Amino acid sequence: MNATSDSSQLATYQLKDPQKLTTPCLLVYPELIASNLQEMLRLAGGAQRLRPHVKTHKTSQIIRMELEAGITKHKCATLGEALMLARAGAADVLIAYPQVGPSMGLLVDLLQRFPETRFSVTVDDLSNAQQLEQCFSDRKAQIDVMLDMDSGMHRTGIAPGPLAVELYAFLSQSESLHAAGLHVYDGQNHQPSRIEREAAVAALMQPVLRFVRELLAAGYSVPALVCGGTPTFPVFANFKCEDLPLSIELSPGTCVLSDFNYGRDYQDMSGIQNAAVLMTRVISKPEAGRVTVDLGHKAVSPDQPAGHRCHFLWPADVKEVGHSEEHLVLETSQAEQLSVGDVLYALPAHICPTVALHSHLQVVRQGDVCDSWPVDARDRVYSGF
Repeated sequence: MNATSDSSQLATYQLKDPQKLTTPCLLVYPELIASNLQEMLRLAGGAQRLRPHVKTHKTSQIIRMELEAGITKHKCATLGEALMLARAGAADVLIAYPQVGPSMGLLVDLLQRFPETRFSVTVDDLSNAQQLEQCFSDRKAQIDVMLDMDSGMHRTGIAPGPLAVELYAFLSQSESLHAAGLHVYDGQNHQPSRIEREAAVAALMQPVLRFVRELLAAGYSVPALVCGGTPTFPVFANFKCEDLPLSIELSPGTCVLSDFNYGRDYQDMSGIQNAAVLMTRVISKPEAGRVTVDLGHKAVSPDQPAGHRCHFLWPADVKEVGHSEEHLVLETSQAEQLSVGDVLYALPAHICPTVALHSHLQVVRQGDVCDSWPVDARDRVYSGF
């Protein structure tokens, strides 16, 4: 990802008239988003192999940019994201999250409301699959289902083995559920070294491919694998399994907007640029060498270690020394040059949860704020039609 100097990045992101916006706010740059989409297509080898996750941006306007770029398949986690995708005109939506409780009936509602969109879901548990089948059978509905594999993250998914074969057989024999392949997410693989990521992917795919061959030998169809996140996106893009009659789809998410951590860590994706930046203002100068800005927990995600939640493009020596709900306290040798009300720009360390803290993205073209895009799916709660 792009590792240009902070000074040149600052020139890229600065607003001509920052007084048009209150702070804190999250700025996005459509030209950079479009560039990232083209780089994703290049890395994937074409739109037919790309199924980007929408959890990073949760925004209809960015979905439309993806559709205009020729991307026809998407992945999401929540029914709210699935609804947003359908409303935006997405043709093929994988909901990579277990459907439990009332979500099953709401999923049927979604399919019936948007019959032109192909929806699919993941399962990793036989009893859950049986409940899903009963729900769909009762309402005379059908859906494609991918088996969620545990590739080492131990969060969701089922390990290859007899129980996984039993579950895939159930999906293959169901009248309401249709086995559509395997979902293989490896969120545990975030090694900066490309060589180490390649080795990790090769290791995790050995049991997965043995399992695929076992399913095929038993007469079951395995049409596709949906693999990886952003760190292993370029690795899976080059992964070969020509002896198997299936396609590998790639499901990166973060690289649509990118963030500081990924830009720092993954130099093999240097064509991906930071397309979102936080704008904040100095609100206090409590003591010499310190300033406080309005970039609290509620504006930049606090899921990263304290002191490493954003990267300021200026001053160069900023240290985060205190963070609370509405305040971020900074130490810098440039504190005396800053006045209350001054604007600063920072790259979030983790863009995905940061986006969800903002109701709108402020759209910037050539230094001017030209639009405001709602973050349509920031609430995981399903809002209906």
